Amino acid sequence: MIDKKELTRNELYDLVWSKPLTTLAKEYAYSDNGLRKICIKHNIPLPKSGYWSKIKFNKKVKKEKLPKEDESIKIELYIRKEGQESINHPNSERAKIKQEIENSELPIVVPDRLSNPDKLVVEAKEDLKEKVPSTWGTSEGLLSTSSGTINLQVSKSNRSRALRFMDTFIKLVKKRGHSIKVTDETIVVINGENLKIRLREFVKREEINDNGWKRSRYKPTGELSFRIESYPEKIWRDGKKSHIEEKLTSILATLELKAKQSKERRLEQEAWQRNWQKQEEIKKAFQEKKDNELSKFKELLSMATRWHKAEYLRNFIKELDNNDLKLQFQNEVIEDTIQWAKEKADWYDPLIEKEVKLLEDVDRDTLEVKKNKYW
Repeated sequence: MIDKKELTRNELYDLVWSKPLTTLAKEYAYSDNGLRKICIKHNIPLPKSGYWSKIKFNKKVKKEKLPKEDESIKIELYIRKEGQESINHPNSERAKIKQEIENSELPIVVPDRLSNPDKLVVEAKEDLKEKVPSTWGTSEGLLSTSSGTINLQVSKSNRSRALRFMDTFIKLVKKRGHSIKVTDETIVVINGENLKIRLREFVKREEINDNGWKRSRYKPTGELSFRIESYPEKIWRDGKKSHIEEKLTSILATLELKAKQSKERRLEQEAWQRNWQKQEEIKKAFQEKKDNELSKFKELLSMATRWHKAEYLRNFIKELDNNDLKLQFQNEVIEDTIQWAKEKADWYDPLIEKEVKLLEDVDRDTLEVKKNKYW
């Protein structure tokens, strides 16, 4: 159960002017910055920089007055328990989830003995029986479960404790309506979001003298850590005054909040992706329309140019026909040339395009012979 204290604005004002926020942060379950945010929210002024130093040396200080506002508002502050982590705000999502879990009848206490263990824990227990401590690198002295089993790396002396912790954790996760998926990794599935986890014992590095050769070895410390390996990574570890068994609600609340945030980010990304695709389709359709418009215009211009040139030819032919000198055209009499020229003008004219056998493989726009795809 979370212990909390209700304060009025005036009471909180007196409190923050009686002790530095760093001192109050040891009494209440917030960081000094978390307390500062609560005061800002309720328009409660705080001592300026240097205030507490002046108090220490008995110098004169000025206490800022509390602005008048609704004094019926009650501000809840959570009392810090030994080893408890700070929370950002009494109404933060994480704090609400923690309070909900702690006020429920869920299994949040790790028992002294393994009782009716979950199937995944039974498999891990059997798997670890066959294991021998590693002699390699940073896993030296640790037993590691096989792929397809919940991810544990612990010393023999911590094996039972690790299994009891994981059994309680798994049961708690399932009671909250979530699930555990085990492949080559251990994943908590919350609202469709996958969060990778691992339980590992810390090791410490030691320098040893091996017949005159200095080398490093690693030794298990007995301190367990629970990790959420999905980015950004979050680690809980045994401390001098508390153990990870006391942090189950914090772990689960963080997992649920991370899953919620992950889902929100994923949905935002999917919405962005859909919008981007829609915009790309609009751009593509516009570009196709633009290209088509330009293509049609070029075709129109080409036809107009050809028509204009065809008319130019016809006018020239008329001049030839009216010429009394009856000039020859490539050694042919002018009458034959005129008929030939009229035929070519009709072949070139985009409004007529008369078929001419000898020119059937010629492009009218470029007047080049078309390339045969088989040549």
